[in-house]
Amino acid sequence: MSEITKSYEPRDVEKKWYASWLAAGAFAGNAHDNRDPYTIVIPPPNVTGVLTMGHVLNNTLQDVLIRRARLEGRSAMWLPGTDHAGIATQTVVERELRKQKKTRHDFGRERFLEKVWEWRHEKGGIILEQLRRLGASCDWDRTQFTMDPHYSRAVLTVFVDLFRKGHIYRGKRMVNWCPVSQTALSDEEVIMKPASGSLYRVRYERVDAPGTFVEVKTTRPETIPGDVAIAVHPEDPRYAGWVGRKVRRPLGPAAEIPIIADAAVDREFGTGALKITPAHDKTDFEIGLRHRLPVVDVLQSNGVLNELAGPELAGMERFAARKRAAELLKASGALVAEENHANNVGFSERADVPIEPRLTWQWWLRYPRVEEAKAAVRDGHIRFHPERWSKVYLHWLENIQDWCISRQLWWGHRIPVWYRKGLDREKLTEQDLRDPAKVHVSLEGPADPENWVQEDDVLDTWASSWLWPFATLGWPDREAQAKLGLDHFYPTTTLVTGPDIIFFWVARMIMAGLEFMRPGEPIERRIPFRHVYFTGIIRDAQGRKMSKSLGNSPDPLDLIDKYGADGLRLGIVSIAPQGQDIRFQEDRIESGKNFCNKLWKIGRAHV
Repeated sequence: MSEITKSYEPRDVEKKWYASWLAAGAFAGNAHDNRDPYTIVIPPPNVTGVLTMGHVLNNTLQDVLIRRARLEGRSAMWLPGTDHAGIATQTVVERELRKQKKTRHDFGRERFLEKVWEWRHEKGGIILEQLRRLGASCDWDRTQFTMDPHYSRAVLTVFVDLFRKGHIYRGKRMVNWCPVSQTALSDEEVIMKPASGSLYRVRYERVDAPGTFVEVKTTRPETIPGDVAIAVHPEDPRYAGWVGRKVRRPLGPAAEIPIIADAAVDREFGTGALKITPAHDKTDFEIGLRHRLPVVDVLQSNGVLNELAGPELAGMERFAARKRAAELLKASGALVAEENHANNVGFSERADVPIEPRLTWQWWLRYPRVEEAKAAVRDGHIRFHPERWSKVYLHWLENIQDWCISRQLWWGHRIPVWYRKGLDREKLTEQDLRDPAKVHVSLEGPADPENWVQEDDVLDTWASSWLWPFATLGWPDREAQAKLGLDHFYPTTTLVTGPDIIFFWVARMIMAGLEFMRPGEPIERRIPFRHVYFTGIIRDAQGRKMSKSLGNSPDPLDLIDKYGADGLRLGIVSIAPQGQDIRFQEDRIESGKNFCNKLWKIGRAHV
């Protein structure tokens, strides 16, 4: 018998036993097992991702739960996989193309997608390999990817079904827009950052009373050419008798715009008067709808001002145009004051540039099963841990808004809609969308494709991952369902995730499960999971969220090399109170290694 080393050498031991467990099929879930099932589906990391401390915590907790279920004799299955991460992956590949001084348009859609697939096959599995190093006991033979053919069919099946039920429609509405990526973004893809700028006090002269002015404050003077009204609160005594009058727009093409009354105006902010630019602000757009105001869009999709901004600003980049607009207003006497102003600005997560509120044609989803989704949590069919997050979840469902499900990307699930050639899409009505002679919606496409043009947009990444608990188990293909064990493993048992995606993922999965799984059966048979365990956020010693940009996050692989996977996992769990944010302490990771070493010595003493 070989001698056991005096001290624990985790690298050799962990590598040996992990390989042994894989060879023995110790992590495999048996779809035909008669024992009580215990199922976890991994929150799919982005295919562009690498292991972070957040992944370490989340996956360690999942591993604890699944290993305990095995020890209890349950039919345990932990399903792994990755998300195609539409904008993140396309950004990575386009960045590589820029090094060659090319863009995706130099290749065309099909060739560009080939390059994305090449990248995915070469580098898209890195994080799964890193999870193996962490010791994750997933059933790796079940690994899923949201762009796999069977999964893609599930995504498109859902789109077609919801469209036919009237839940999906096409509309021109305000979205978060990235001028660099040239696509709509979800709120989750917008990062709020503190920014220093200027607040400009601008005066508008009344047409019927020369020399009389209304003043407004704005951070965006470059959008003044898009102003179509000035709004005041209907009960503001300062503007009694002003409503219905007109003022001259002080910048851009000459125009007389009305003063209107709207209760959305904050009387306490600035002068109590608000310039209304419906094409460039969500609140302004809503006010414009109520008052049937025109929409003047002065920005191109790339953030450059167009001809509607007037000859002095047209062709200028938005921030250069802001500076120039202030100069023009000052020269004309319309700029009353300019003062320093600090506020929070939304940045595109991937391109790291300020977003634009933009009015664009998009595909929208009216959420299904909202009331049932409330009942699922309120009545205890799904339990949140900690329970306090159920109030946040229910509040969001009470105030739910339609979901923008389209993205102006090439990488992703292309929307299965075809338009008859020659149609003006800008003029299509809701009735036109339901006319099969004009718009074709199906999985297979039209029988005469030469007469049709497919929609360019792809679906939001979340519009695929909301099907994760059942599409990964073969739905909607009956043969695949039987093979993968959907009837046995669904509903899954526990979801481990972060509270920051309650709305983007957790709530949507609940609604999808209720809509598509086992129609007519009781709610407890249709929900996607029975428990949701919310982890905390790992922060540094100063309380800052760990990030690459701050340089305050250790590399988990370095910690594994230094302390071993078990040392890292034991240490991170020991400082992770349920649902609370965590202050990272490396000495606790060292304690985890020391505990493993004690167990080793105890075992050595009894051999």
